[in-house]
Amino acid sequence: MNYKNEIRAIVFDYDGTLIDFSYHASDRTREALELLKDKEYKICLASGRPCFLALKAFYDVFGVYPLDYISGCNGTEFMDVRKNETVFINPLAKEDVVRIGKEFQDIEYLTLGIYEGERFLVNRMSENPVILEWMKARWLIPELYDYSMNDKERSKVMVLNDPKDRVKEEIQVKFLDLDKYNHAFSSPYCYEITPKGVDMASGIRHLADLLQCGTKQILSFGDMENDLPMLLNSTGVIMGNASEKLKELIPLHTGSVDQEGIYAFLKQNHLI
Repeated sequence: MNYKNEIRAIVFDYDGTLIDFSYHASDRTREALELLKDKEYKICLASGRPCFLALKAFYDVFGVYPLDYISGCNGTEFMDVRKNETVFINPLAKEDVVRIGKEFQDIEYLTLGIYEGERFLVNRMSENPVILEWMKARWLIPELYDYSMNDKERSKVMVLNDPKDRVKEEIQVKFLDLDKYNHAFSSPYCYEITPKGVDMASGIRHLADLLQCGTKQILSFGDMENDLPMLLNSTGVIMGNASEKLKELIPLHTGSVDQEGIYAFLKQNHLI
């Protein structure tokens, strides 16, 4: 593919792709974004966060930047940044949230979380410092919420974990009744549940419709399991810090977030 002539938009996952998990962006990544300002590509952010929080997190690190779009909550939200308009593609039904809460209610080392505007509703008040720090870094103040009484559609349900419990969690989740949902890890700290058929690829398809182009004319970068549908349904580039399992599934590779992978791929392919 002649990337320079055929690509219409570039989509960046945020955590682990534009920034590392210490919320730091390399100088080369910042330079790449600056150079893209002078190009004609539409620039989109893809995140597990709600669109408004993804935008806040992006501005907190990179300052005010002319983003065009955000695909949020793993594909259940899509924001036109310039118009400040957000559409909801396909949220979880209210009864699904109740059902998911019941599945996890007895797993005490995991904490469920759902967004309600700027509120963050949890099924239990965690005392784990790792989970508390994860929420603090995202400006989330937990409020105790009875999931059995949920009466609203929700963009997703998040399952917060300490990375040291990851193996135990992966085994335990296999025995839960989650077949009617999409579910994947979006970071070492978070497992996310969204409606069946809605994932990061939903944002890619919505963006392609807006731009009236093919999904392969959208270049995307990601590093985690939840990014896989996006990478497979676009011209996807896997980051060097991704797992070996994911790297086997995506043919285009670049360096890690710490090795300036974004800048290297864009520069080598004459996109900046």
